[in-house]
Amino acid sequence: MDSLWLYDNKTFQNIDFKDNLDEDFSTDICIIGAGIFGLTCAYYLSNLGYKVTVLEKSDIASKVTGHTTGKITSQHGLFYEYLTNSYGQKFAKDYLDANEDAIQNIKNIIDKENINCDFKYQNSYVYTTKNSELNSIKKEYNALSSLCYNCELVTKTGLPFDIVAAICFKNQAEFHPVKYLSNLCRCIIKRKGEIYTNTTAVDVKMEDSNYTTYANMHKIKSKFVIIATHYPFINFPRILFY
Repeated sequence: MDSLWLYDNKTFQNIDFKDNLDEDFSTDICIIGAGIFGLTCAYYLSNLGYKVTVLEKSDIASKVTGHTTGKITSQHGLFYEYLTNSYGQKFAKDYLDANEDAIQNIKNIIDKENINCDFKYQNSYVYTTKNSELNSIKKEYNALSSLCYNCELVTKTGLPFDIVAAICFKNQAEFHPVKYLSNLCRCIIKRKGEIYTNTTAVDVKMEDSNYTTYANMHKIKSKFVIIATHYPFINFPRILFY
C-alpha cells in the first residue's frame, strides 16, 4: 500500500539534491541513509560546522520513515514493566527520558526552523478490550508510576467502541514525517551539507586514520561514518547477524 506521507510528490521540490554520486571526494562526516535518524544526525552536525555528506540509495524518506504512522511517542505498547523487570528501574527511566527528550527535540527544531509539518500534541493510549488483559495494563501503569511518569489509568479514550482499561500518555505528538524531513534537508544544504540520492553505499573501510566509503563505483573519504540504514550492512567487529 502506498504511504499517505509520500503521496504528494511536490514535498521535495526545489531542494538541491545531488543525484547519483559520480566522483571521488572528501568530507568530514559521511552518513549512510536519509531517513529521520540519518537526516537528524546531519542536521545537528551541520549546525556544528562539520562538512556533512548524506548518501541515500533511493529517494529521501522512501523506506521506514516514509511509511510510519506519524506518531512521536514514548508509549510503545506494554514495554516499561518488561524493561524494569529485565534491566532495572534506572535503565527503564533512561529509556523513557530519552524518548521524552526526543519529542521535545523535534519540537525545538520545528520552532527554530519554522517548519510546517502539521505537528500537534496529542494523548497516546495503550488499551485493551479484554478483561483477561486488565492485569497487564495495571502492571504497566504501576511500572510507569514507579518511574514517576505522569500518566493516567483510564476507561475512556474517545474510540468508537468500549474498552476495559487504558494508560494515557500525555503530551505526545503527531506530525507529517516527510514534510519534516524535507525541511531538514533544506537546513542541511543551506549549511553546506550535501545529500546524494540514488547512491548505494556497498562498503566502508578504515584506511590509516580515516574511513573510505565505497558507493556507485566511487570513494568518499571521511573522518567519521554514521550508518543510519534500517539494517547495518557492514559487519564491523562485535556486530553479528543471525
